Amino acid sequence: MGDDEESKKAKTDYACAGERHYEDAAYLYGDGRLLNADHLFGLAVECLMKALLKRFAGSHGVSMRNSGGSDDDRLWWDDPDAKNQNKKRKALGHINQMRQALPLLLDGRPGLSLTEALTRVSADFEKWIVDDRYTDGTHLDRALLSRRQETATLAHELHLHVEMTGKLP
Repeated sequence: MGDDEESKKAKTDYACAGERHYEDAAYLYGDGRLLNADHLFGLAVECLMKALLKRFAGSHGVSMRNSGGSDDDRLWWDDPDAKNQNKKRKALGHINQMRQALPLLLDGRPGLSLTEALTRVSADFEKWIVDDRYTDGTHLDRALLSRRQETATLAHELHLHVEMTGKLP
């Protein structure tokens, strides 16, 4: 790391953030701090899936270039279902908002474990919202949290597989 301003600027690294959120969520889950664990499992899955989309779905328009064509700190994609072509380029938001982009990872890949992981992510995080961090916690669904923990572990293992092999299963 240099002394210039550019080297001091925080850089988006979805894989690194996903791993950090997953490790912290697993720790909190084991410590019984379930609300924050649930929140971080959602952020972990979001970041890990964004890392995979960035790495493997570039041919579908997934990139760090926004709708104006400029470099951005967020991940963007071309939504093939967009009715208005001028609004086709969309930012990939939080996990519950980006689920429709996940099938891009299946393109030409018949892997059963990948299909299972993406199906679980879509189902278990459909109603996860980042704004839950503001709640009083009375809504906690322990069965759903348990499934989210398992799904986050699947996403984590999928990411580790990619890191070791360079390929999706």
